[in-house]
Amino acid sequence: MTDKDKIWQAVLKDVKNNCTQPTYDGFFSGTTLKKLDNEINVAYVAAGSTVAANVLSMRYISMISSSLENVTGSRYKVVVKTEGEYKTEDNVLKAENRTSKAYNLNINFMKEKIFNPKYTFDNFVVGESNKYAASAAMAVAKDPANTYNPFFIYGGSGLGKTHLLNAIGIYILEHKTDKNIIFVSSETFTNDVVTGIENKKMDEVRDKYRKADVLIVDDIQFFEGKEATQEEFFHTFNILYDEHKQIIITSDRPPENLTKLDDRLKSRFGWNMVVDIQPPDYETRVAILKKKAVGEGVEIDDDMEEVFKLIARNITDNIRLLEGALTRLLSFSQSFDEHIDMAFAKRVINDVISGSSSTITPENIKKAVCRHFKIKMSDLEGKSRKNSIAFPRQIAMYLCREMTDYSNVRIGSIFGNRDHSTVMHACKKVRGYISSDDEIRNVVKSIEESIKD
Repeated sequence: MTDKDKIWQAVLKDVKNNCTQPTYDGFFSGTTLKKLDNEINVAYVAAGSTVAANVLSMRYISMISSSLENVTGSRYKVVVKTEGEYKTEDNVLKAENRTSKAYNLNINFMKEKIFNPKYTFDNFVVGESNKYAASAAMAVAKDPANTYNPFFIYGGSGLGKTHLLNAIGIYILEHKTDKNIIFVSSETFTNDVVTGIENKKMDEVRDKYRKADVLIVDDIQFFEGKEATQEEFFHTFNILYDEHKQIIITSDRPPENLTKLDDRLKSRFGWNMVVDIQPPDYETRVAILKKKAVGEGVEIDDDMEEVFKLIARNITDNIRLLEGALTRLLSFSQSFDEHIDMAFAKRVINDVISGSSSTITPENIKKAVCRHFKIKMSDLEGKSRKNSIAFPRQIAMYLCREMTDYSNVRIGSIFGNRDHSTVMHACKKVRGYISSDDEIRNVVKSIEESIKD
């Protein structure tokens, strides 16, 4: 057994102590350590499958890096690929080894100039609401123009669309060094078109965008009503697509709902992968807060855990607001040298939590659901499977999971001693309805708001 094999066995032993057996068997089993490059502190890991490589890259890089540090005493950046990728890209390791300090500085400069370096795949918390978007984004980053092209992500404000765009761009910048990446907001693209027309320099504008290997445009909905911008983007899109270049777009709505956009563009946006991001569920919200706190170097004690739950119960549909509440707490804590606990949190972010979920109970939720659907409380707790009862019951279970910190087991017990798997099934069904049916989404939102009032 070689030294690196011994190191990897020790790393896997450490990892096994920090994850579940199914996770270990599904993703870590079959991995090998290809190389430890001590000059640039990069560890090259080979996964047993493409799925395992994607999952390890998105969710477990930090765990692997931490275990490597525990075993070796050194901090490594971890790169995960499949054996096939290493074989077909046999020059990658040599190219990485030849990377100079000047080149590393240039990469860091480009990250700062074009992207937000904090928005990487490592820092993106994956949950039920975004797992398909995150998986597709990683696939695009690993193989631009060959996997999903165009790639269209839609969802409400503050849910992580821009984070994924940055993560894709940074990954490509680090791993596909020859790619010319352009990342702009729709406003920037529009301004470039307007300036080009005014100054009679449209050839320069076209040259800029049509030489991109990867074109990323955020918030494309702002193209609506701007005919000249749409015309230019239509031709740019066609040229890049025909030249096998990657196009990535975000919007607050799916393509078909961009009513003031040229039908030709809407059609093209739907040519390949269209994915949505929904508001994160309760567990994901808590995980996001914990990840941010760890990134800020905060020691997480029992008081902090309770504060995470408090914030997650109250801010349900915007990650920016969620993280903003925590940032405010950390800032005030540092400024006034005060320990963060529930009392401190209620003082500092009172505007977020006052009169809201801190007093919400399953009873509040059940009463609100009964009022909306005009049914009895005993119906929710009974055994009837009629859709007129079963559907409200599922919504009530979902809201209990989202708006309180009750576990599936506890929720099941207050709905007629039902099994926790019934609660899980109900939550999954309601999330599916919310993502696909505007009417049901509005019903759930209306009930949620009535509970908070």
